[in-house]
Amino acid sequence: MKKLMVLLLLLIGGLLSADSIDVTYAEGTDQSIIASLTPRPTSPEVDANTSIEAVFTEALNPISIQHSVTLKRLTGKKKTWGMFGFGFSKTEDERIEGSSDYDPDTFTLRFTPKHPLRVGFYEVKIAHLLRMRPGPDMMVKDILYRFYVPEVINGFKLPPEPDPKKNDETLLGIDFNHNGIRDDVERWVIHRYANDPKYPKTKTAIALQYAWASQKILENPTMESKKYLDDAIDCQYYWFHKKQKNITDQIIKVSDSNQSEFWGLLSKRSKWERENKVFNDPILKDKIYNNRERIEQKFKFNAALSGNIFDGRNESIENCRTNIDAFGE
Repeated sequence: MKKLMVLLLLLIGGLLSADSIDVTYAEGTDQSIIASLTPRPTSPEVDANTSIEAVFTEALNPISIQHSVTLKRLTGKKKTWGMFGFGFSKTEDERIEGSSDYDPDTFTLRFTPKHPLRVGFYEVKIAHLLRMRPGPDMMVKDILYRFYVPEVINGFKLPPEPDPKKNDETLLGIDFNHNGIRDDVERWVIHRYANDPKYPKTKTAIALQYAWASQKILENPTMESKKYLDDAIDCQYYWFHKKQKNITDQIIKVSDSNQSEFWGLLSKRSKWERENKVFNDPILKDKIYNNRERIEQKFKFNAALSGNIFDGRNESIENCRTNIDAFGE
């Protein structure tokens, strides 16, 4: 009985071992016959309603077009059973239904999915194509590449959830969409602010700029990085002062968060700022500076600024990395 239990444990130990998905994996995408590929290989922010489009530099044989495009949503591999490193595995990739067409005038092959694509990693394979001209190089080498369709909240595209261990192995962590913001921080900001009852897009954009500036400070905790933080702060106060033009200031009573105890007096404008600011959120700061190495970089930055006197700055839309005026909030 004990031997049987040991055997079962060895078998169970190999179950459901998920493989990571490498979005950069590609084959045959650099052929001279290819003019362009849409979505582009390794793209991290593909729209759910996209079509697969390959434009070629010369004509293709129409007969080879049928069933040449395969689109799959990747889920990784799952090991069904195994022992001592051996076993059988199966893929649970989801094949996407759709239709293909070819424009002989523009040499464009297009695959249109039947339904919008769900969030996830996708792999395109274009195979068995033939050039119109005969010859030893008549066959086109198979084309294979990947891209990512992100979750979208109120217009903001989220990177995939990073592996916590890999994300904390380096100072700057994982930035899948290469926008200068660590993925776990970006996801937290969008989930926190993008559906906020008041000014969701503006708050999200300002918080993302603060996160971007904080990443710059992590990378280079010196006086030179102060300008990024200043711009983020000035962008927020540009928005504050713009919104406060219609607020008639007066002193009002303010209670604690439970509305149970009077604790002070505050002007209407200050109360509005307190309710709508995104900086100095302790949860956001803890998310950004979430381990010793990152906290130490923040201390280095504070030390670099210590003892200096700084001139005042003028807030303007030019301080904002995103045109928050365009949101109309």
